[in-house]
Amino acid sequence: MFRRVIIVPLAACLGACAASPMLPGSETILVSKDPAPAGCEFLGEVQGDQGNFWTAEFTSDADLINGARNEMRNAAHQLEANYVKIETESFSDNTADDSLGGTYSAVVIGNAYRCSKELLLSLIH
Repeated sequence: MFRRVIIVPLAACLGACAASPMLPGSETILVSKDPAPAGCEFLGEVQGDQGNFWTAEFTSDADLINGARNEMRNAAHQLEANYVKIETESFSDNTADDSLGGTYSAVVIGNAYRCSKELLLSLIH
């Protein structure tokens, strides 16, 4: 019984320490700081966030940032978007305690679009 008491919280903490995963299909969404090409259809605003004060020490800065971007991609995928223009990125630092370094939360906000395959191909070539 004692092992379960320790293992369950430990497993929950370790799960919270990794980047939020992308849903299948989200990896095909092009994310950029460049404006969407003319002719793309605006679908809505999307947001992703990851991290908090409690999990910050156990999550790398890269995982916080990638997790927020993955959540934003997942939200765009639900809108059937294939392009996201990043509008805002916010990374909160541990400034209250000098012993805690790095980022403790990341938020990414963007605008989701549906573009033709030809327009997307013109961006990557």
